[in-house]
Amino acid sequence: MGASLVVVEEEVKMSAIGAGINVDLPRGHLVVDIGGGTTDIAIISAGEIVISRSVKVAGKSLNEEIVKYIRSEYNVAIGIVTAEKVKKNIGSLVKYPNERSIQIYGRDIVSGLPKEAKITSDEIRNVLLSSFSKITDVVIEVMENTPPELAGDIMKNGIMLCGGGALIRNIDKYFFDIFQLPTKIAAEPLGCVIEGTKLYEKSILRKVEEGVYDDQQKTYLEGLR
Repeated sequence: MGASLVVVEEEVKMSAIGAGINVDLPRGHLVVDIGGGTTDIAIISAGEIVISRSVKVAGKSLNEEIVKYIRSEYNVAIGIVTAEKVKKNIGSLVKYPNERSIQIYGRDIVSGLPKEAKITSDEIRNVLLSSFSKITDVVIEVMENTPPELAGDIMKNGIMLCGGGALIRNIDKYFFDIFQLPTKIAAEPLGCVIEGTKLYEKSILRKVEEGVYDDQQKTYLEGLR
């Protein structure tokens, strides 16, 4: 038994809905969804994605860069779990008061024996900034290709940050300092896609009950005649 209705949407749109944005309104919104494998950047208006770009810089690659840095600077091999712990505990994109350091344990790549290293917030910030510059470059590209009629909306509504990467300390200040636009972090950035998908499903079911898709199908079929 086949599906009577199939709706395919981009993940970044679900994130926007989950973040509380009414995507159906004819107003432009800039969404930056920093997930595990990719960061998706999109301008959304009137229920449609006007322009979108993706970059393979996100949670996983950030952890990998931390692993590479610690191996290079301290000759210590650590795993992704430790890198994630470092990122969560002392990672930031803008300097903050009372910055801390963290003691980590790994394997000495020369002797093969256990070894510890003390990593500072400043070190990890530099690692993260190197990666985030690639994200901001793509955000600039999206802005440059945004239709002029939506520019005012973007200036007013600013940037919405979603996804696990939005939990990095001071990420909102980082984006504001660069773009001088209001920048918000979704209330539950990790759950935006799931929450948005649930809300969107309810919207689709409501439209099905109202016969919206039946009318659209009739219009489509009449256009083929």
